Amino acid sequence: MSTIYIHWAFCRSKCYYCDFNSVPCNQFIDYSKWFIAYKKILQRYKEQYYKGEPITSIYFGGGTPSLLPSWFIVSILEEIDDMFKLAPNLEITLEANPKTIDKTKAFELKKSGINRLSIGVQSIIDNVLKMLGRTHSAIEAKDCVFEMSEIFDNISIDMIYNRPRQNIQTWEKELKEVLEYPIKHISLYELIIEPNTKLKEMIDSGSLPFPSSSAEFFEKTIEIARSYGFEMYEVSNFAKDKHYGRHNVSYWKYEDYYGVGAGAHSRCTVNGHKIAIAQISNNEEWLKWAIETENPEFNEEILNEDDEFKERLIMGLRSKFGVNIELISEHIKIKYGLKNKLKKLQANSYIMNKGSDVILTDDGIMKLNLIIQYLTEECL
Repeated sequence: MSTIYIHWAFCRSKCYYCDFNSVPCNQFIDYSKWFIAYKKILQRYKEQYYKGEPITSIYFGGGTPSLLPSWFIVSILEEIDDMFKLAPNLEITLEANPKTIDKTKAFELKKSGINRLSIGVQSIIDNVLKMLGRTHSAIEAKDCVFEMSEIFDNISIDMIYNRPRQNIQTWEKELKEVLEYPIKHISLYELIIEPNTKLKEMIDSGSLPFPSSSAEFFEKTIEIARSYGFEMYEVSNFAKDKHYGRHNVSYWKYEDYYGVGAGAHSRCTVNGHKIAIAQISNNEEWLKWAIETENPEFNEEILNEDDEFKERLIMGLRSKFGVNIELISEHIKIKYGLKNKLKKLQANSYIMNKGSDVILTDDGIMKLNLIIQYLTEECL
């Protein structure tokens, strides 16, 4: 099984915390030209890597893909349907920001096959939204969620916590309110202060304090989400009634995915080995590469056994699905002393075994980074 990720690297404005590959779309965009480019790169994936496996998820991310015209999204989905074998229970997600989608467009997207909407709320406090550089208000975010829930059965929202000047009490109040929204899924991300962002500049200048330690925030976040019936199935993702985000689950299970767009990444299996692909991050250079090159070649990196092991471990231990130890070679198990390390972690109640899967307990999740560091240290 594999998934397809469509990256639209344009947005209305750059959020102050964002270091993703996205740029404000303050110039004319030739959507027809971009569509030809996306179609061409999808075709190249089919020719070079696709093995006929079912596609279980298509994800439009960004940037802000809800800024795309409806015809563009409809046409891309039609092309994917023509080129690939789609699973009968295919999940198609579109990321959207408040103020970039209305009911008319939502109905058009649902008719095209979009069956899951991920809305970037981030906060429901107006001065926090301004601090983060968001262009919507709290009431606009709430209205968007409620309006879209009348059209889509499966709504997810994003929220950010451990923000400058935030305390546990205000976060608890805010989180409890959004958990009452008509949503099936919520992604709760700790704010990371990335270099070369406006937020980093504000903190460095002294206009904002650096966020405090996040351990208490994380523990409280898990506690509140669970009390509202949301299961933590990955470090930052919570679902009601098992409405897991199928696209991200495929990442954590280390399945193949085909990324299309400027800066998109992919993992493809070739002859039993993972191939890492990173596309050109600059929008105009990517467009030129995709359009003007007769047969665009991907920048491939064949991952060695150690790299595959570390990626599988890092991705799997983040989630409730864990890591299938049987998929790790005996050579790697010996090289990293996994047998003894896993015994010690189990004795300390940091991991549990479910068949051949190793899964972190709640105590283990709290020490995720330390455990990954411990397991990826060579013993030879």
